[in-house]
Amino acid sequence: MAESVGKSHPDRVTMADCLPTLLLMNSAVFAVLGAFLYLVWREDPEAVEYRWWCSAQLMISVGIALLSLREPYPLLAIGLGNALTLWGVGLVWGGSRVFSGRPVDMRLVLAGGVIWLLFFSLSVDSVRIVDRCAISAVYAFLLADEFSSLRRHRTRTQQATIALAAAHACFGAVVAVIVVMMMARGAPFDPKPFFISVALESVSYGLLMGFALLAVTKERAVARQKFMAATDPLTGLSNRRSFDHNADAVIRSSRGQGDSALLIFDLDRLKAINDSFGHSMGDRALTTFGEVAAKSIRNEDFLARIGGDEFALLLTRVDSARAIAVAERIRSAYVSAAAALGDGLSSVSVGIALSGQETSDLSALKEVADKALYAAKSSGRNQVFVAQA
Repeated sequence: MAESVGKSHPDRVTMADCLPTLLLMNSAVFAVLGAFLYLVWREDPEAVEYRWWCSAQLMISVGIALLSLREPYPLLAIGLGNALTLWGVGLVWGGSRVFSGRPVDMRLVLAGGVIWLLFFSLSVDSVRIVDRCAISAVYAFLLADEFSSLRRHRTRTQQATIALAAAHACFGAVVAVIVVMMMARGAPFDPKPFFISVALESVSYGLLMGFALLAVTKERAVARQKFMAATDPLTGLSNRRSFDHNADAVIRSSRGQGDSALLIFDLDRLKAINDSFGHSMGDRALTTFGEVAAKSIRNEDFLARIGGDEFALLLTRVDSARAIAVAERIRSAYVSAAAALGDGLSSVSVGIALSGQETSDLSALKEVADKALYAAKSSGRNQVFVAQA
């Protein structure tokens, strides 16, 4: 045993020896991920960000494959391989811009790879490492910033994506600073450990980010489907299903804070408008009412289209006078706005029900409000009737 001390081990396999194989394996994973994103995009062509991220994964896959050829073809592998991976990273950022509904400047998408090629042809290993890490860190920071801008709709998956991009940006910045400090002190510089650590971290980040972006987009698709299922496509308001599902919870949560009021609006003579002027005029009457009503209420009020010509508005923490004032304001505003339609028939009748001991849930309020609405219709239309049980 003592004789083995101090002897070299030429047959020992190091991380550097395994790196080409690991890179090829990861290249294959990126290719599969890119192909999967392509198939998902074909299923949902409206999600254009999938096309960007699919192209990014495939480009990164080719770049990593070239990096695995570092020993036989160093210039091709390091130069073009890193350029392709940086262009792929740029495409990831571009896709995030598309995801958030913002324009993409292709010059910025391609700038990272171009800058790398310029420095690669003019500099030594230490400067190349700083260049590579700095460019990657900038793109990661931009990606994190892009998802951070979605403050109103940010989900946990998006928060995880932001954290992942920020961690990658910090890693790149730290490596760049360490190399710069070594260069400033004139310390001996061995690039191999830095190449290995940067390569492994970048590949790990790329894979995790690829799956994170897929999860983010699928999450948005599910949210969009839920929104469409709960929304009236013509007016953009909540539909009857959404109103019935949520209104009772709103009423219960507001108990002890004042009365609730249910207002049922019925557009007068809508069938006559459709018959005389066509359904496009009827649709304009419906959308006009939706716009007028939405501008006349508080953020906490719940407005929905619950039937062909009927709308419902749930008010909380109001009394009879307040409910009547809101109804009259909407009725008057709609009649004024509808005058521009030129049909000469547009008006709206309103029935109001106020919560009480016998009308403490939605179904009871609906029954009372419908009776008040019938009274408004029977009394000549275009007026507000209130009832209280």
